[in-house]
Amino acid sequence: MDIAASVDRLISTLETFKASTPSVPNSQQRSEFDALFSDALSKLDQPNVVPVAVNAADIDNTPVTFQPNAVSFAAFQTADWLVDSQSDATAARPNMKEFMDATGASAANASELLYGVIGSNADLRDWSKIMSSGNPIDAARAATRQLYNSDKEYALVNHADYGTVRFADTLAESSLSSKTVLSRSGNFADIATGADTRTTMAVSSTGLLLRGAGSTQEQIERTAWLFGFDAPEAVA
Repeated sequence: MDIAASVDRLISTLETFKASTPSVPNSQQRSEFDALFSDALSKLDQPNVVPVAVNAADIDNTPVTFQPNAVSFAAFQTADWLVDSQSDATAARPNMKEFMDATGASAANASELLYGVIGSNADLRDWSKIMSSGNPIDAARAATRQLYNSDKEYALVNHADYGTVRFADTLAESSLSSKTVLSRSGNFADIATGADTRTTMAVSSTGLLLRGAGSTQEQIERTAWLFGFDAPEAVA
């Protein structure tokens, strides 16, 4: 396995972990992240790689501002970017370097668009079509939006519990149906996390919790951009 493929495998693992944790991890989650990171590094096929400790609180704390081309993206939304088979979809998915070279995207954007927006869900985006489009970034965003507003089977397909007797409970726990929903606007919902606290989540059309959207309008708009969603007008 070459270096690029090994690094992409590591990033995919960490993005899945990040998508399943809150924006402010507790000490236990930080320890789990450190252990996962070190374990993933140790599995890379590079004999000189030394596992290092990483503090989850230091990961991706600064939102990256990226302004989409509204006209271009609106046009991309009219096309069909999905397939039924995850293996067919990801066979043509580029690694991070290939995507960055083809699009000029930053490492942060490439990581998020390739892996972060998918987490443990099935990636049914047609990467062959995306990469042959005139704008792979907007095509990927449009495909992500389409996926999470479709009736395809994507929810937690790559989760460890998928196909087991525990999966129904796991899926329910990752659904809005298990939460106290204070308000919902399109692909965003405010849910109660305590007597006087709430959080904004990005959600699919079926109510699958995708990730915490952030605590500021800028962070929520960043999340909306990555997923191709329409951002709510203001933070509740």
